[in-house]
Amino acid sequence: MRVSTVICNYNTRDELARALESLLSTQGDLDHEIIVVDNASRDGSAAMVRARFPGVTLIEAGGNRWFSGGNNLGLRAARGEYALILNPDTVLLPGTLATLVRYLDEHPAVGAVTPRMTFADGTLQRNCSRFPTFADALLSYTLVGVLFPRWRARRRRFMWYEDWDRLSTRAVEVAPGSCLLARRAILAQIDYFDERLKLFFTDDDLCRRMVRTGAEIHYVAEAMLIHDEHASLNQVPRLTQRIYWQDLLVYTRKYHGRAAAWALALLLLPTRIGMALKRRLRRPHPTTLDS
Repeated sequence: MRVSTVICNYNTRDELARALESLLSTQGDLDHEIIVVDNASRDGSAAMVRARFPGVTLIEAGGNRWFSGGNNLGLRAARGEYALILNPDTVLLPGTLATLVRYLDEHPAVGAVTPRMTFADGTLQRNCSRFPTFADALLSYTLVGVLFPRWRARRRRFMWYEDWDRLSTRAVEVAPGSCLLARRAILAQIDYFDERLKLFFTDDDLCRRMVRTGAEIHYVAEAMLIHDEHASLNQVPRLTQRIYWQDLLVYTRKYHGRAAAWALALLLLPTRIGMALKRRLRRPHPTTLDS
């Protein structure tokens, strides 16, 4: 088996069907298995997969295992030499998967690759970044960034490869987990995703640990994919925001220490209070109609 594609799904039935259709129509004669892990969706996703895609392996998680846990279920069941971690809100264009597989075949020092991505309207996504530092967390999420705006802007330009147009292939530090083709042996070596991170900073963490094995991560501009970002996250914005802060602190503690995580948690309080007040002000107030 050359490739195992793992898709972790939560209440994105229509997007999932579209992603599966694109995979099946573009895989060619590649020896390829597709594994869908459904995190207890309530929209009939699992039934749709059984009815429309009988050749796809369906794993029903029995509850919401989040992004990391759901993907780990699929990755541990995978048999391919390469594992494609893919979001359900994606559409692979013809030749994309074959191009990524060929790139890994031809570059043994590379452990994982990601394609060029666009939004549905064709706008290029400026994904891939450098590993974030503790200073980047302070500048991005606390009043430190307000006090030092030039430093924040300079760090953002550096973090997001501002001088790179995404039209050329190159090595990167962090590739998005929305579409990542990796050597399964390396994923097994690092024990897959860290399930303490539920939804966010999962790709930063995974790529850090892959790079520590000596593997490189490359962006392959010749392979292309359409990505409608955050299809499942947009359904529960308040829960998503709460998990974002939790994952940020877990990631900070893991790579910068307990003291840094405590300091960041305290400095985040004004940001979180301000965002909560904005949500409350935007909430429509009930009106009384005269009878």
